[in-house]
Amino acid sequence: MHPAQVFISYRRDDAAGYARAVYDELARHYGADRVFIDVDDIGAGQAFDEVIRRAVGESQVLLVLIGKRWLGEREGAPPRITEAQDFVRIEVATALAGGMRVLPLLLDGALMPSEAQLPEDLRALARRNALELDNSRFAADMARLVAALRETLGPPNATPPVAAPARKTSRPALLASVLLLGLAGLGAWSLMARVAPPNPASAARPSRTDINGVWRADVSYDWPNANYTERFDFAGEGAELHGSASFLGVPRGLLEGRLDAGGLSFVTRTRETGGTDGAAETVHRYRGQRVGDEIRFTMQTEGGASAHVPVDFVARRAGPVASQPSP
Repeated sequence: MHPAQVFISYRRDDAAGYARAVYDELARHYGADRVFIDVDDIGAGQAFDEVIRRAVGESQVLLVLIGKRWLGEREGAPPRITEAQDFVRIEVATALAGGMRVLPLLLDGALMPSEAQLPEDLRALARRNALELDNSRFAADMARLVAALRETLGPPNATPPVAAPARKTSRPALLASVLLLGLAGLGAWSLMARVAPPNPASAARPSRTDINGVWRADVSYDWPNANYTERFDFAGEGAELHGSASFLGVPRGLLEGRLDAGGLSFVTRTRETGGTDGAAETVHRYRGQRVGDEIRFTMQTEGGASAHVPVDFVARRAGPVASQPSP
């Protein structure tokens, strides 16, 4: 396994949703083995502080996700960032002391903390140039982040589609198959000529201008009082589809995105808390069909602490292509 080259530092009650979305996008560009996130990469029974220090030491870039609760303010007590054993402080201080490239990401309008708000070993963070990451332009901001990482990590991995391996067939079996197909074809050719069904492979894929851009949908999930306006940022060329889809209002990076004649499909992942087993990863599988000015979606959630039924909803266009920054 290759050493992690990007370490994502975040406070769970401040930026857990963003951390997963950033991880998914960077893993898609660089491979999961080059991106470290504590949820996936610290196993049961391992010491957090030991694993963190080792992973930071193996990394080239540390991303600091800074939301509005990043300092860890508490009523009647100093912020958690002032504690020597605070994991966020350990991560950032280790990276700064080791001369790593430390890149702050300011989430949804959060401000960079001042030197006066930080302990001595973190004050250099306040002098680092930051990038912004906003729910309203997530795909475009992630594109800027990937471009900024290029000088340290090199270009993202190329991910061409992999052709399915050809199956080997013995010569006698091949000849027999051809003969049987020929006999069947003679009997059915005239009927097929009159009532041939449409061939999905020959159907036209929706144009990118039909799909790329910003979409919004009012979604009612399958538990009480769970009504959200979700945002979908789609980009890509040809058959590829990437960007983000919000779940419970938090953007998640698209995985396995695909656009074909049957419509569009993608996957997102979240962490579901509660139950006797604590947090569990859930997978959300989306399938959409463009109909007029709408995309009609079905979303199925898999995993987690409870079973879920498919959720149907309609998305409507809300803006231009998200990966093109506004002038």
